[in-house]
Amino acid sequence: MTAALRAAQLGLSVILVEKADRVGGTTGLSVGSIMAAGSRHQASRNIADSPAAHASDLAQISARLQLDDNPEIRQLLTENVAATIPFLESLGLRFLAPLPQPPHTVDRLHQVMPTSRSYVYQLAKHLRRSGVQVLTSAPMRRILRDGDRVSGVEVEIRGERRTILARRGVVLASGDIGADAGMMKEHLKTAIDGAVPYNPDNSGDGQRLAAQIGARIASRPDMPAEMACHIRFPRPAQSWVHRIPPTPLLTSLMVWAYRMLPGSLIRPFLMSFLTTTLGPDRGVFEQGAIVVNQRGERFSDELVDLASALPQQPDGKGYVVFDADFARRFSRWPHFISTAPGIAFAFLDDYRKARPDIFFQAATLDELGEKLNMPAARLRDAVRQTNASRSNNKIETGPFYALGPLQLWVMVSQVGLAIDRQLRVLDTSGDPIPGLYAAGGAGQGGFTITGHGHGLGWAFTSGRLVAEALAADNGGRA
Repeated sequence: MTAALRAAQLGLSVILVEKADRVGGTTGLSVGSIMAAGSRHQASRNIADSPAAHASDLAQISARLQLDDNPEIRQLLTENVAATIPFLESLGLRFLAPLPQPPHTVDRLHQVMPTSRSYVYQLAKHLRRSGVQVLTSAPMRRILRDGDRVSGVEVEIRGERRTILARRGVVLASGDIGADAGMMKEHLKTAIDGAVPYNPDNSGDGQRLAAQIGARIASRPDMPAEMACHIRFPRPAQSWVHRIPPTPLLTSLMVWAYRMLPGSLIRPFLMSFLTTTLGPDRGVFEQGAIVVNQRGERFSDELVDLASALPQQPDGKGYVVFDADFARRFSRWPHFISTAPGIAFAFLDDYRKARPDIFFQAATLDELGEKLNMPAARLRDAVRQTNASRSNNKIETGPFYALGPLQLWVMVSQVGLAIDRQLRVLDTSGDPIPGLYAAGGAGQGGFTITGHGHGLGWAFTSGRLVAEALAADNGGRA
């Protein structure tokens, strides 16, 4: 959507072809944050930051996780993402920023208000105003070539094939490969059976069809499936608040309310806007919480193999269990349950007030087991065995709590096509394929997304840059 809109702003004639029955894709399902260094929001708070510092943080995080990275794409992002913020603000989007996001060394997280659906709402509105033709329910079936140059695509609309020719070029912005289990096993270091694709439309169409004409898929033999799969709670049920248009007036009022009103008053309201799933931060397990299955059994080391073990449990689900001492710690900074759109970090009371459907509290473990519909004796045994193996962070002080169920979702696979700094797709020899570009997950090119804010940051920034590259290079054509 960003690539299409920016290209139209630059005077190009654009057709946006969408596989699903509506625009929005993974962006509309996301947390909604963007990490950017050097924004006006940071300057207003006298926060010294730079693209180089941002890139350094990313490099250190990848090294700590023993992951490779594409330094060229990393630099392309960090040098340009700050300019993406005012571009989005010009469309009517509003951000709460800057916010902290450990382990980054400075506050550089920009959280859209109230949720990520604001991106889709504003982009769709401006696409209509810009005259971009949008075709939905139109999956791409083939990339067309005229000699060596990509000349268009073949799509399927209501069972019929249709050819769409492109004078300047084709931009693949088709997401990642998360919904294709075969491609996941082929291009990642490891695979996890049973994980549920969060966006079932992300089946690697762009990568697969580009490879058929000689493009190189940037595989990730360094990346275990745990990096692509995230453990999350169920998505909130839709309510009347989700039908309120996220207009600039509303979002500006919400930013003001967040900064001026007591947190106890505004946080439940902001949490009610959530449309995405949230999951427990790693710190939840580092500080002593455990996960049990429906049988009341602790089935894994939460810091080592929870992601691979969870899908193998009954119904592929589990519950986070902890005690009153943990609850007190996770009621305030720096201990948070989740990173949450609109409020930056969700603490235990946020879940208590806004997600009663997944919040459980009981005076005893037996009572908690009854509320979770699991054998109380097995739950007691799981806690007893955990406490026997620990010298601290024991689960022993009532009341006792649970959050859940949890499930393993394939979120972002991080497997895209190889690209250069102009977002041109590269073939297996490393040469650009004339007329073919890629952005977002389809054009990730070996860049490693770590933590919140970089998936969307790359999606919007690469979309903006690819349109500008396309407008600047007509390949000798009108």
